[in-house]
Amino acid sequence: MKQRNGVFIPEQPGIVSADAAIAAAVPSYSNPVAHPLGPPTLTGTTYSVDLALKQPTRVTRTIMDLTLQRFFADRVFTNQGGVTGGAVIYDVALTNDIYLERDIARVAPGQEFPIVTSLRRAPQVAAVEKWGGKFFTTDEARDRNDVSVYTRHIRQLANTIVRKINQRAVEVLDAAVTAYTRTVTGNNWSTVVTAGSSASNATLWPGRDFAKAQYQAEVEELGIVYDLWIMNPQEFLNLATVYGNFLNDLLTSLGISIFVTNRVPAGTAYVVAEGQVGQMRIEQPLATETWRDSDGRQQTWTQSSVRPVMFVDNPPAVLKFTGLAG
Repeated sequence: MKQRNGVFIPEQPGIVSADAAIAAAVPSYSNPVAHPLGPPTLTGTTYSVDLALKQPTRVTRTIMDLTLQRFFADRVFTNQGGVTGGAVIYDVALTNDIYLERDIARVAPGQEFPIVTSLRRAPQVAAVEKWGGKFFTTDEARDRNDVSVYTRHIRQLANTIVRKINQRAVEVLDAAVTAYTRTVTGNNWSTVVTAGSSASNATLWPGRDFAKAQYQAEVEELGIVYDLWIMNPQEFLNLATVYGNFLNDLLTSLGISIFVTNRVPAGTAYVVAEGQVGQMRIEQPLATETWRDSDGRQQTWTQSSVRPVMFVDNPPAVLKFTGLAG
């Protein structure tokens, strides 16, 4: 994914990216962290040993730490503190909750005021979830292997946990969209023609969808401002293709930011009022622990886990746009 004017632009579809070409050209092997490296082998009078046992000058590429970047759940859900008792009880705000059931009335001097009534909704419960994984390292692997390989494995585990939290954020959003009917059919961004005699009408451009989101917010009168679009790289590619160098100007004028992630299915996008959709509380933050195996197997376990809970208590703060790819 390339960067142009501060905007990340994915590779063109149908064109093999440089990363994909490199991945196809470089063979991969199972990670040797968990088991000792292979012993020397003998073929006739020639013997060979595992590459790492020869210990040539070797540089292990550091993998990006996704626990510091590419994490969007905290932009959708605000952090309101911890959790006690393994669950959170919360109330849900809906569009028809902003006014009383009965209207107020004009009152003449000395006249009795009318009684006004309101609804009280049943509370909801969100349970804490625990996510994590572990791997073991034998004493032989520890003694023979480069420490950078172990570090790489640790980072991969942390990155996988981040991916899972982002997946759960999308799943929680999607469940709220379904439960409270927050779906909007958008334009097909992949078919927009920007110039010529067959140029698309303005109502078919992506900008119409940006305006449509805020239009619905104004109709619902909840003071919501949709300022964050979370979309698949495919949709960002089409968006950048349509607007080119003017994309940043469009987003700035509308007060919108974009987060691009593969966790959102292609052809869809989630539009949220940043930090107003719901809450993400953490019973236990991301933590890693190690311990020696107690059964004498001479191996050490490494385990990472996190215990979050995410819930939507303000459904009007999210919309799901579908049909963006036809």
